[in-house]
Amino acid sequence: MAGTVEKLLRRLADGHEHSGPQLAADLGVTRAAVWKTVQQLADLGLEVQAERGKGYRLPAALEFLDADLLEGQLKGCTRDSLESLEVFWSLDSTSDYLLREPPVRPGFSRACFAEFQTGGRGRRGRRWYAPIGHGICVSLSWSFASSPANLSCLGLAAGVGVLRAAQRAGAREAQLKWPNDVVLDGKKLAGILIDVQGEAGGPLRVVVGVGLNYRFTAAAASQIVAAGGLPPVAIADAAGDELWSRSKTAATLVDELHGVLVEFSGRGFSGLAADWRAADYLAGRRVVVAADTGELAGIARGIGADGRLQLETEGGIQHIVNGDVSVRPVS
Repeated sequence: MAGTVEKLLRRLADGHEHSGPQLAADLGVTRAAVWKTVQQLADLGLEVQAERGKGYRLPAALEFLDADLLEGQLKGCTRDSLESLEVFWSLDSTSDYLLREPPVRPGFSRACFAEFQTGGRGRRGRRWYAPIGHGICVSLSWSFASSPANLSCLGLAAGVGVLRAAQRAGAREAQLKWPNDVVLDGKKLAGILIDVQGEAGGPLRVVVGVGLNYRFTAAAASQIVAAGGLPPVAIADAAGDELWSRSKTAATLVDELHGVLVEFSGRGFSGLAADWRAADYLAGRRVVVAADTGELAGIARGIGADGRLQLETEGGIQHIVNGDVSVRPVS
């Protein structure tokens, strides 16, 4: 049935009305099967408008990603250093896929996109959720010949790359929320997840996973909020009439991620720290840090050289380690 879902959605992607009988003939199924597949799309967070006697349509056209088109929009320096770029209709997780593949050569990268992830991973075991054709789910594989200094800051460095791409694509007021989110007006625009494999001091393979909201549906946003996540916001909400194509936005994201990985390999986080601090959403705000051992309240005072959050509490400055805590502003 997964193949039928893809075929139906690709026919509806133009945003035009398609009759039930014509869709059934195109897909080689019954009209009842078309109706059931439409219900599956709704379960995936997509709104399909249906009108008796006329047919089915999406509220707006969708643009699906194409590997050749994406490669053609990359900067030459990125394309020359890319071992492969793949686009899948569905994967368990783009990062898990790359972790199953052989490591890339140092200085090179491998990119993997998926229109839909059945097991997309977010921070601290949460699921990353994006409706088909609405988000940009991509992972980049990268190798270091030896473990770089300030490896703990790699997620922050990747955040700078995602922020640069989002701002270029129209979300000019986007900011960074420690440790691994890009936000706009306090709503979540993108999330970043880092996987590291290798021995201390030896060759190291990292996979940088990014979920960027390009468009979003009300139904999907409600699901995320109900599950306790930050309300989502999308590039389309910020860019308005200046919205780039989804393909151009995705290519820009790969360009910027590749660029910060190159910079991080050569200089560590030192050359990117100023950009991160300039976009720090939490700086000066009263926050609550939730950890497995309890909660800490205080004022966020930026990040240290090691990437840890500096939290001013009644007992003094607490240094919060990336990955062990979640942060939310106090209302």
